[in-house]
Amino acid sequence: MSAYSKTVFRMFKSNAVRFAVIAVLVMISVSIVSGIGAISPKMRDALAMLPDLGREHDLEYLTFLADNIEVISYIFPVFFIAVAALVAFITITRLVENERAPIGCYKTLGYGGAHIVFKYVFFAAAACVLGCGGGLFLGHFVLSPVLYSSVGDKFRLPAVHGFYLTFGIVAAAVTLFCVLAVTFLVAFRSTKEKPAELLLAKSPKAGGVILIERIPFLWRRLKFKYKSTLRNIFRYKMRFLMTVFSVLGSTALVFAGLALYFSLSVTNPEMLDIMKSISSVLIVFAVVLNALVIYNITNINIDERKREIATLKVLGYRNIEVVGYIFRELFLLTSVGVLLGLPTGYVFMRFMFKFLEFGGIEHVKGFVWIVSGALSLVSLALADLLLFRKIHRVDMNASLKTVE
Repeated sequence: MSAYSKTVFRMFKSNAVRFAVIAVLVMISVSIVSGIGAISPKMRDALAMLPDLGREHDLEYLTFLADNIEVISYIFPVFFIAVAALVAFITITRLVENERAPIGCYKTLGYGGAHIVFKYVFFAAAACVLGCGGGLFLGHFVLSPVLYSSVGDKFRLPAVHGFYLTFGIVAAAVTLFCVLAVTFLVAFRSTKEKPAELLLAKSPKAGGVILIERIPFLWRRLKFKYKSTLRNIFRYKMRFLMTVFSVLGSTALVFAGLALYFSLSVTNPEMLDIMKSISSVLIVFAVVLNALVIYNITNINIDERKREIATLKVLGYRNIEVVGYIFRELFLLTSVGVLLGLPTGYVFMRFMFKFLEFGGIEHVKGFVWIVSGALSLVSLALADLLLFRKIHRVDMNASLKTVE
């Protein structure tokens, strides 16, 4: 194995969690598109057989049902793909930023820009291809049969055979293109810097006066730990925006799935029995997506702040205090994302109900807002529990020896 191949292998090994997160996010998005997108074409092929079976009376209602499922299959998956692409963008951007020194070494050793860019494009492509393959498999062989059976069993639709993968393949191609384009641009930009610049870590961003500091009445009454938290949040604006928008998108999806499910209560029982299967799938996948988004962001933040964590430990902070220092920021950022995600989900569903011929935004009850926000905060709590030991295991000596 060449030295270059070994570095690629080490990158995969050291970033296994990030690789897995990208792959799973892509798999969720593609499986949703593939699974739900296959229902309407399957139904239309089945409906074409009904006249031959002497069941013309079922055509009108089932066509109405197929039209509504088609609307859902067009609009909902777009949101899933957008959130997955955004999280992949954040993950790859942070990965390349953290590998400035290795990139500088490659350039010093004579490696060209193409070799350097390929390493990261290959990483992103492998994760996406694995996710797309898993998503197409899950959508076609699991979601699609389960969802179609909820319609077919109710109305005794004839079985249809074939591969209904058009939606899934398009989603996979779009996701792959978006992630690879972002990876290429981020990696290519880093190759334009001089080796001497890359080998030096970026200088810490200078702090500034934040808005709340201009309100002495409030600022003077805050404890130091809260002042530090607020300054850190506004010091790194890109980190702030990426975190907020990721949580916003996943929270909006949870809200939309719950809103769709509970709006079904105003439709006839037949519609309720059929559509609740689709909306249940959307809710489950939206919650999983939400949890992965928050876990990924939390994990990245801990990886990037090991030196800071080690410094706090050296200064005598206990583990619980260090955890509070790190997770306090994430709680505030997640809360902002939730507060913005709920109205975004409301606007999204208001738009969607204009195209659906059942339900309405007026039927969305108040507890949908509460449950949607609570699920995001529960996801944060689970991420905190899963990553508590990671903070506890931070090696003070090794972390403080890193160049900064």
